[in-house]
Amino acid sequence: MDKYKYIIWDWNGTLLDDISASLRSVNDMLEKRGMAPIDKVRYRDCVGVPIRVFYDKVFDMSREDYNVIIKEYNEGYLNHLPECSLSDGAEELLERFAQERKKQVIVSSSNNDQLMKNVEKYGVMQWFDSVLGAADYMADSKIDRAVSYLKAHNAGENEVLVIGDLAHDAMLAKEINADCILLSTGHEKPERLASSGARIVDSLREII
Repeated sequence: MDKYKYIIWDWNGTLLDDISASLRSVNDMLEKRGMAPIDKVRYRDCVGVPIRVFYDKVFDMSREDYNVIIKEYNEGYLNHLPECSLSDGAEELLERFAQERKKQVIVSSSNNDQLMKNVEKYGVMQWFDSVLGAADYMADSKIDRAVSYLKAHNAGENEVLVIGDLAHDAMLAKEINADCILLSTGHEKPERLASSGARIVDSLREII
């Protein structure tokens, strides 16, 4: 781990164990439409980037306004978020990396304003050099933001580690020639993560 000078973190499902808030919000939406709820297995099987992939699988999007769907989901997610906590081992790992003088950055598909509020809410803002969220709520690719940050800091190819919970995080790592560790307990099913070529862990404590 000594070679890494930059740690690019994902937020949702990686540092924040929030899959329950996401699943409950989706099931609230399905119930409102008279549709059957989905379980965690189905949820994780449908998740993808961009998030439109998920909604196309779970809802009849020919009858829905995508902007309304996104707004409704986000409101439900925030309602259920107080039930969630940081992932096991997150604070210890953040502190350890800080002690080793690594620059830590959150690069997330979440809306930037909401992301900043949540990072502050969970008391971990002090460990990050930068928090880079999205300008909207569409949960599209975050690769460009990571590339821009690393170029601005002249980061070397062998100096970066990406830690996330989606196959998209592994794609990000490949784009910037970084190493990648994926957490198997997040928003995407482990079978899909395994095909990404990244190292898979079942807990952030395994990295410690």
